[in-house]
Amino acid sequence: MLEGIHDMDARCVLGIDIGTSSCKVCAVGIEGALLGVAGAPYPIQSPRPGWAEQDPREWMPAVEAALRRLCGERNIPASGVGALALSSAAHIAVLLDADGEPLRDAILWNDQRATVESARLVEELGDLIFSQTCNQASPTWALPQLLWVREHEPHVWRDVRRICLSKDYVIRQLTGRFCTDPAAATSSLLYDVRTGRWSEELCARLGIGVETLSEVAPVTERVGTLLPVWADRLGLPRGIPVLAGTLDSVSETYCAGAVRTGDCVIRLGTGGGVQILRPGPAGHAKLISYPYPVAPLWLSQAGTNACGASIDWVGRVLGGVSGFSPEALSRLAATVPPGSDGVLFHPYLLGERCPHWDGALRGSFVGLSLGHGPAHLARASLEGIAYSLKDAASVFQEGEGWPKPRMMTAVGGGTGSEVLVRILCDVFGQPIRVNPDADSAYGAALLALQSLGGRLDSNTAAICEQGTSLMAPDPEAAQRYGEGFAAFRAIHDRLRPYYHDSGSEGGGGA
Repeated sequence: MLEGIHDMDARCVLGIDIGTSSCKVCAVGIEGALLGVAGAPYPIQSPRPGWAEQDPREWMPAVEAALRRLCGERNIPASGVGALALSSAAHIAVLLDADGEPLRDAILWNDQRATVESARLVEELGDLIFSQTCNQASPTWALPQLLWVREHEPHVWRDVRRICLSKDYVIRQLTGRFCTDPAAATSSLLYDVRTGRWSEELCARLGIGVETLSEVAPVTERVGTLLPVWADRLGLPRGIPVLAGTLDSVSETYCAGAVRTGDCVIRLGTGGGVQILRPGPAGHAKLISYPYPVAPLWLSQAGTNACGASIDWVGRVLGGVSGFSPEALSRLAATVPPGSDGVLFHPYLLGERCPHWDGALRGSFVGLSLGHGPAHLARASLEGIAYSLKDAASVFQEGEGWPKPRMMTAVGGGTGSEVLVRILCDVFGQPIRVNPDADSAYGAALLALQSLGGRLDSNTAAICEQGTSLMAPDPEAAQRYGEGFAAFRAIHDRLRPYYHDSGSEGGGGA
């Protein structure tokens, strides 16, 4: 349980996640037990192929809707909430005018438009950026997106007075304070992880004023208290503390109980990723790396662009007007044997991040014949997601100093598909622990517990493992998937030149 709680009136804490396509609110009791979760969606705009944007003004109404749903459906006592913490998708910059209002829709992490800008950053400032941030510029990061706006929308750029990240925009609404955390700051590519400050050198060379950026605070620091206007709208007590929180991938990994070097987590969200912990600041040109709440560990992520997004897309394509739900798609996939009778799917619907970092890539089904049907496409799509995650994780084998992955834990909405997890287990050829409750909102709530004066001890770590199950690989299926993975890679190598020669928008990658 959590020791040292001094606010005896608190009965629970809240974790609020500003995700890519929806807001999720999670309530956790003071002993760490999950009390309930509720969500509310908001739209994503894609005005051009490879582009993804969102109106920041959609986020707070979603927070309000999700919280009211949570309190109503789960009978959560709003009056007993003692603190709340935030998490959010990474790299999403919000540009504000002098009145604190968004000047344009926020460009999302899976947007591929800033390929030219990211390539220029690598060429001109690549060594400096990597030495200070432990990351390399690519279209997924906030900095290239900011440069794209400056280049293509000067009428917007000249009115920018504040630059904050998505989580920090919500913190500003809730507390009136501009504040971020080290991991979110790192996602801007403007934060010097060696000094723990915004890089004045990078900001000066890129014409970005340090004064436009948020204050950086530790993950568990109380950055403010809930303003009366939002306390009343959300039905929460006035003045409860709000924590800085952290990025969704960091929060989700923490919630999975990862606290040691080599702990490995597979994220199955809108995007996917394989994440591993290692000591100290560490970087790799093909990986995304952030400081972790448990010092001195860092999280390095081999991320993919379209995991749950691919499942949703295939469901819409196969299901006609009504579409197949992810659950229905999984049931359909289960009727086909491993290998999908030779059908392969590359889930590059939004280009791809690790290991290719190539915005020109596009999705494809290969190997179709008249004998194949919707079930083959359904299973091939799940297998393609697993192959892309294994392909991304291959980067951990490059270079020295990367720990061997310990037990792999699968988290995120995709864990609801037993078929997908089974495929992952066989594709990776090793046991996978499934933690369906471990998500970024829950992780944020666990961090919020510390604001009440508690500390996470070994019993709380055990809470993170409650409800988990362990799946072992099937040797015969694992062998078949080994052959399928080799074909997946070989076909990628053949198709890649076509996508570049055909001039796919967003092409190039950094």
